[in-house]
Amino acid sequence: MTFTDAFFSATNFDTNDSLVHLVDTYTNENVNFKKISTWIDGTTIDDTKVDGIVYRKKMDSAGNPFYYVRTDVLNGDLDVRIFGVQANDIHDDTTALQSAFNNACRLGLNIVLPAGTMKITQGLLLDFSWQETVKNRIQIIGKGLGNSVIKNYGPTSVALFIKGPADPSRPPHFSISNLTITKPEGESLYGVGLLIQDFVGANVNNIDISLYDIGFQLVNVCNAQVSFLVSKFCNYGMYNEKTAIPKGFTHPNLLNFRNCTFLINNKFGAVIIAGHAVKFDSCSFEGNFGVGLQFTFIGANGREALSLINNYFEGNANHDIYFETSSMTALSLISNTFNKNILGRVNDVFINNLSNNNVHMSSLSNSFGYYDPYIPSASSKNIFYMGDSSKFHLLQNDMHQSVLES
Repeated sequence: MTFTDAFFSATNFDTNDSLVHLVDTYTNENVNFKKISTWIDGTTIDDTKVDGIVYRKKMDSAGNPFYYVRTDVLNGDLDVRIFGVQANDIHDDTTALQSAFNNACRLGLNIVLPAGTMKITQGLLLDFSWQETVKNRIQIIGKGLGNSVIKNYGPTSVALFIKGPADPSRPPHFSISNLTITKPEGESLYGVGLLIQDFVGANVNNIDISLYDIGFQLVNVCNAQVSFLVSKFCNYGMYNEKTAIPKGFTHPNLLNFRNCTFLINNKFGAVIIAGHAVKFDSCSFEGNFGVGLQFTFIGANGREALSLINNYFEGNANHDIYFETSSMTALSLISNTFNKNILGRVNDVFINNLSNNNVHMSSLSNSFGYYDPYIPSASSKNIFYMGDSSKFHLLQNDMHQSVLES
């Protein structure tokens, strides 16, 4: 039984066969290495393209170099365990994970995370702004919520940062799925759990984030699909914006959130700054100690602001939705559930028209209800509009449990 590190050591001059059967030093699993003359992009292999894990070099007794590649990565997947990730919540996996991310980005390989808890003490970065991969499609794939866990020990500014390419017009095809990102209980709510920045197109699926200042953040991102995201026990479950300095290339737009949950966050469930053409479909905003969903609109790139379809709002201490606009716009609420259960709570939907331009709102088949200890009051309308009433064009066909608040 020959281990990979032993076979490729500088003092081993054993066979230089075209295909060798070894045992991985870290995983203790069987692995094959194939002798090659070219790198992943078809160029001639040399020492500059050897990473010591996927592409390796071996010398013969005469000093002649031979190059090999792991055959298990040829299907496009990179198991981070081969870089030394232990995922036992004891060993610090930061360096091994970052090395795996760097190699995957360079080679255009999917990042496959193991089951277990990966302890990190610094932030992880997958940076497409410097990578020169010949493949333009990378996924981060875990083994499921609670199975693959990145646990961030210490005050890290961003636990997992996905940085887009320097040229946003040539975006990679990126997705991340089946992963939990959290901190040890009792630590301060510091930093961001998952940050995706400078992307046109991204797919986020089945991700659970907890115990950060901001759970999930999009910066300069458009045309993204986010599904089955759970962001809970943070200050902000989600925060999306365009950077001012340096100036970002896009406001949040063409974002589709499906079956997401923003639960028991200290300040806001979700915040979108200067967004447009954003849709929430079958999402839940529950138990947030401030506003469930805060959305601002400035008329950038389009007039349609926000669509909410079949969402559930309950137990938010302040408004369920706070919508602020400084430009003519349209928004749509269809078949959403609004349940009040906090004594003295204010309006479900608050619309603040700063510019007194035209606001066109469709509110159709929503249910505005309540249960104890909430007491209906004529001073707390379910939909409250602030601004020139002649500029507010409301198409409404909703169910109001209390006529006082309709």
